[in-house]
Amino acid sequence: MEVKKYIQKYKVLFSAILILLCFAGLIVGVNELQVTFTFSNVYKLHNGIQLYSQNNVIDTPLYFYLANAFLSIFGFNFFSYKLFAIVIFEIICLLSLNILRKLNVSTTRAVIYIILIVLPFSRDFYQSGASYNILALLFWLLGMYLIIRKEKFEVRPLEQGGVAALVFATKQNIGIYYLIGLSIFTIYNYRKDIKSILKKLFSTYAIFLCITLTWIAGLAIQGQFKDFINYCFLGIGEFARSNISVNSGYIIFYCIPFLTIITLVLIKKKFKLTSESKFVKSTIFFLCFMFPSLFMGYPIFNTTHIILATFVPVLYCVYFIEQLVSRMKELFDLKIIKIILIGYLLVVIALNLYYIFDYGCMLLNKDYTYTYDNPFFGTSSTEELNDKIEEVVNFVKQKESDNQNVVIFSTEANLYQLVLNGNNQDFDLPLLGNWGYKGEERVLNKIKKLENTFILINDEDLVGQESKTIKAYIRNNYNKTGEIADFEIYYIE
Repeated sequence: MEVKKYIQKYKVLFSAILILLCFAGLIVGVNELQVTFTFSNVYKLHNGIQLYSQNNVIDTPLYFYLANAFLSIFGFNFFSYKLFAIVIFEIICLLSLNILRKLNVSTTRAVIYIILIVLPFSRDFYQSGASYNILALLFWLLGMYLIIRKEKFEVRPLEQGGVAALVFATKQNIGIYYLIGLSIFTIYNYRKDIKSILKKLFSTYAIFLCITLTWIAGLAIQGQFKDFINYCFLGIGEFARSNISVNSGYIIFYCIPFLTIITLVLIKKKFKLTSESKFVKSTIFFLCFMFPSLFMGYPIFNTTHIILATFVPVLYCVYFIEQLVSRMKELFDLKIIKIILIGYLLVVIALNLYYIFDYGCMLLNKDYTYTYDNPFFGTSSTEELNDKIEEVVNFVKQKESDNQNVVIFSTEANLYQLVLNGNNQDFDLPLLGNWGYKGEERVLNKIKKLENTFILINDEDLVGQESKTIKAYIRNNYNKTGEIADFEIYYIE
């Protein structure tokens, strides 16, 4: 009995631990190649390379500075980077939990919904590791929570202006979408008082602009403003034209907001609910943020981006399911239901503990080759990949000792740059849309100006965004001198 009272007293803490045990193992077991792009940008920043004037980062800078601070404390390696991902997603789960609690979902059932619905739905998202997208979602949910944290839904300009600035500073397009959702909700929530709408929107946007212009001024002082605008804004058109695609069945979740409107109309009519009823207010609150969030998937509608874009709609589905379940509370008292839930929970926890144990054994194995101060500590790379990295790195070092340059024109380039502690800006992440305005043309001109340089290319394209035009130009205009690993070697005199 005392144990139950203790758990009840610290139910949020125990809920946090339980949720953590249900996903942490899947993050530590993730393939490190999926996070090499973002990790290498943070690593370069840590080594004094500026994000925009010396690197081709296409997102606003907050994520990279926060990751840099975290890794500076816990160690600059892939192990700490996985911890960073776990911390971010744990906070996302806790924000989701508290949003549900504020909407009168009991803590116990809210935890069950997160474990049964939210975690399985978002698995591919959090297994992709730490990124600016996952951090932007965290700030988005924080903003929603701050609106509903009290009984009366309230937009507080200081809070919302600050949150909007955080989202924008993490991922510029998601920041704009958040402001759109916030503006729609503000107009609806205060529709009977025009002065209040204008006052709140003006104050919110003023605070947002003050914070945003402050850090942009900091970039200008560092001499990065021009490159920041080029990479983060002027290249959007090329990114959208080159990368638009739909390659995931998860696109079906885009139907949720539209089905929500239909359901709301039908329920409101059938049960004669007023606009002030808790269900109607909560549904409209979610709808205001649902529709803008759908744009997060554009233009690459793959599984990861669709989960990001539909996380808020799925969270609403959890709330809607609770409205149904609350009418049949005896369901959770059935012995068979309890057995199924406990069995599922034990299997999920056991699986995650297995992954954590297996990962820990790998790191503690006496034959494990990486030390904690090595950026590759925490990776489970194969012997074949290690041999490939060593072969290419030795080739680069040899040529540089002969006063010759080497460019690795591949999405894999940063694997080698981590070892070499090097940077070739646009060439290290040669993705269409990552080069700013007329990026493909500009990078091709940079290649034409190279002298006494070996350039390595291959046919493998890990993300499907590499420039085929530039690869074809290299093959057609320069002499192939050999091959190394799975790269073709071309020489520019």
